Amino acid sequence: MEALILTAGKGTRLNPITNKFPKPLIPIGGKPILFHILDNLKNHVDKVILVIGFEADQIQRRVEKYDFPFKIEWVNQKEQLGTGHAVQICKNLINSEMFFMFYGDIFALSKDISSFLEVSVKNAPKLGTFAAAKVPNPEIYGCLEFKNDLLVKIHEKSPKPISNMINAGIMTLPRAIFDLYPRIAVSPRGEIELPDIVNMAILKGFEFSVFLIKEHWTDIGYPWHILEANEASMKELVQRTLEPKLNGVNIEGPVEIKNHVDLKPGVYIQGPVCIDEGAFIGPNCYIRPYSYIGKHVKIGNAVEIKNSIILDNTTIGHLTYIGDSVIGRNCNFGAGTKVANLKLEKNEIKMNIKGERLQTGHRKLGIIMGDGVSTGINASLMPGVILGENSQIGAHTLVTTDVPANTIYYFDTKKGLMIKKLGKSRNDK
Repeated sequence: MEALILTAGKGTRLNPITNKFPKPLIPIGGKPILFHILDNLKNHVDKVILVIGFEADQIQRRVEKYDFPFKIEWVNQKEQLGTGHAVQICKNLINSEMFFMFYGDIFALSKDISSFLEVSVKNAPKLGTFAAAKVPNPEIYGCLEFKNDLLVKIHEKSPKPISNMINAGIMTLPRAIFDLYPRIAVSPRGEIELPDIVNMAILKGFEFSVFLIKEHWTDIGYPWHILEANEASMKELVQRTLEPKLNGVNIEGPVEIKNHVDLKPGVYIQGPVCIDEGAFIGPNCYIRPYSYIGKHVKIGNAVEIKNSIILDNTTIGHLTYIGDSVIGRNCNFGAGTKVANLKLEKNEIKMNIKGERLQTGHRKLGIIMGDGVSTGINASLMPGVILGENSQIGAHTLVTTDVPANTIYYFDTKKGLMIKKLGKSRNDK
């Protein structure tokens, strides 16, 4: 069989992390979201078609570094005209009677993906297969109506969902669906929607069984979903690459440490933790569970990292604390920077996403920091704050609101809070 993976979208609700970084490459449990899918396909397919668009070069370069046991073909979706359109442009590359299809921004544990693939192979060629995930908010997804384990209809974003089982973005489709495209109308959003194609196929007599995901599943649509998926993935981590005590380093629990990592005396790592190649940590640092330290990250003396993702080439100065946060690439933390991740009243933390103030479902949540951000010494960053790329936070500054990209944000002892951008300034005393 063949597989089709959709990775063309930008993921604007994850900004600033995805402003110049494609969502499928966000590390979850130490490897990109996309690679969780590719690794599970190794024993099931002979070809994978990857639909790319936003930051296509980054995805292609990363994938081509690895030697997968199947052929990879690339399709550039220049116009983002919906999931159905992304499938349609691959018609001439799909030869198998049934093919696997994955949304490239969903995360499921290996157990469920492997089980789904095995069930799908048994069902083919008589039945297609749809993976279903149980969620508390089915109204924002494509809700699955099914009977006797057969799919009846996909209700896309229904205000009164028929169930709490939704399309998990993992499916097996018959190649014959391409014959139905001429009958499908463009949606009100101006897109060709894959659920419309599937619903038409059902009316024409195609059958799809429903496979229930039993373990963790996340549609990585908001920044806090990155942390949720990362925690679930790391709970499966078993690899350990260093003895519990080596050169004054103390390791407890499952820890994955890549090549050329430099750990100084006094470093205490409490797994599950992933440390990527070329990282430098210490001395006297505390790396707490569910943390990912990216490639060539430098962490100075007496730093504490908890349940956070630190992307490549970031430097964290001594005496800094970062908790429950996602930190972009090439950032620099001045000494003594503190990230607050819990409010005094201990209520749920909200975050601003595309002009809306949203509940995150988390009582503990730190910051989301874009690429190239710098903080001065003793800066304090409050829970739920988003820092745009290349922003600069002044020394001894308390940040309580989001900071736009390319902004200098600092406290002047005489003038109060100052915000400067593109050569302009304003006084926010």
